[in-house]
Parts: sequence; structure tokens; C-alpha cells
Amino acid sequence: MAKKSSARRREQSAQSLFDDSKYENVRVAATFEYNELSLSRAAEQLAPRLKSSMVFVNLASLLALVAAAILVPDLSALLIGLFVVAVVMMYVQYNWNKLAVRYARTTTLAPSAYEGSIHVVACDDALHLEDAHGVDARFDYADLRVVYPTSEFVVAGFGKKRYVYVPRSALSEGRFRELVRILDAHCK
Repeated sequence: MAKKSSARRREQSAQSLFDDSKYENVRVAATFEYNELSLSRAAEQLAPRLKSSMVFVNLASLLALVAAAILVPDLSALLIGLFVVAVVMMYVQYNWNKLAVRYARTTTLAPSAYEGSIHVVACDDALHLEDAHGVDARFDYADLRVVYPTSEFVVAGFGKKRYVYVPRSALSEGRFRELVRILDAHCK
């Protein structure tokens, strides 16, 4: 018989803290530790299209700056304005990860909102999130706006800065795919 590792024992003891019987029609349940690394990984997926849009706006402002300098050299106010826009866009582009983590700290993804292990339960009507100290949140599928699945985790956005993060390591491969399928089916 194989000896259980300390990580496996910790996972089983964390699961015993949570009771899924209080939920109806449980489809998938996951228990995991949420920390700063999880926050950083989840923040990477918030608004992924916005980052590429920033690159486009930056390029367009630089091209407009060069065109304005060549075609209309007398309008220094226009040139200064375009230069400021380009510098701001470059700052945002190069500091995107820091800005995304700063934004994520103002949402339900903030690690300070939870203590200890996190337990996420996917039911037929909603996702339920609770921690070891009694924080219990319900996220109705009717409010689900976006789903960002990756090979390592899934982030579901419910609007009004409400997000749920679930790592793939907390589930088996089949249950993780089932969770992503459930979320995709309910996403508007």
C-alpha cells in the first residue's frame, strides 16, 4: 500500500472542512489553497483582448505622431498630445501584469478576502465559493459574463468585479473539463 504524502493528507483534511450536502445537484467540487501566486495567474487572464488593443492603440498613436510631424509641423500642441498618448500606452503595455494584479486585488480574487483553503462547488444553478472561516459566496450562472479557461486553471467573471478562480490541479482532468463545459454552457 502506498504511503500518503503530506500534501495528500493536507488536501483530504481540507476537504473534510467543507460539506457539499448543503448544496443541491452538485456537479463538480474543488478544494485548493489560494495565495498570491494564484492571484497573479488569475490576473493574467483578466481582459486578455484589452492588452492586444493597447498595442494597437500605441502603434496607431506613434504612426499618427510621425504623420502629423511630417504633414503639419506647425501644430506643436497636436504633436505633444500624440506623444503623451504614445508614452502612456507604452507605460500601460510594459506594466500590464502589475496593473492587472492591482486591479485583481480590488475584486473577489483578492487573497485577503479568504482565509485558509477555498472550496468551490458547481451546481446546476450557481457556483458556490466558501473558505475555512465561513465566507460563503454564491455566483449565479445568470450573472456569468466571461470564462477564461487555460490548461492550468479557469477564471469565470460574473460582472461587478466578481470572479472565481479554480486551478486544474484541484480537480481530475475529467472534472476540470466538466467544470469548463458547465461554465461555457452558461456564459452569455
